[in-house]
Amino acid sequence: MKQIETIRELFVPVAARVSRLFFVLSDLMNVDPMYQYSLKFFCMIYERALDRAEGKIDKNERNKRKDFFVKKFTSLLYKNVCRSLFEKDKLLFSFLMCMKIMEEQGTLDPSEARFLMTGATSIEMERPNPTGGTWLSDKAWASILQLGRELPAFNGFDRDFEKYITDWERVYNSVKP
Repeated sequence: MKQIETIRELFVPVAARVSRLFFVLSDLMNVDPMYQYSLKFFCMIYERALDRAEGKIDKNERNKRKDFFVKKFTSLLYKNVCRSLFEKDKLLFSFLMCMKIMEEQGTLDPSEARFLMTGATSIEMERPNPTGGTWLSDKAWASILQLGRELPAFNGFDRDFEKYITDWERVYNSVKP
């Protein structure tokens, strides 16, 4: 019984990845009602991932098998779902998968994700817009200020933005930034 419990615990990360990605598929229905995937479809992909591991990795190498299952399932799901998506929705699907995987791995900063999803909420500017509002709106400048003030990963970004304003303007005006 102890051996079964040990093996079960080893495959919890596989179950976590698989279940999170199921809800990504479920969320796709909100993008377009045509994107409805059955549990049978999902299970078929999972079984394919399990089948692909047979003979490739020794059953005694449980960590390698676990990693293989996670990678293979993620890859198979992505490829199979992308075949059925409109081109315009493939990037969104990739983004949703990425967010779920980062959330699972603990590498997604909730405050950064919230800022990405909602944008800035601040309307006050501690410093005036360095462009004078010519190519960068006051709202965008307020967002840059809030980004640099509230998110540690972007600390000082507002100062760097001001320092390299001509480079940022070139990026802004570029057809292919």
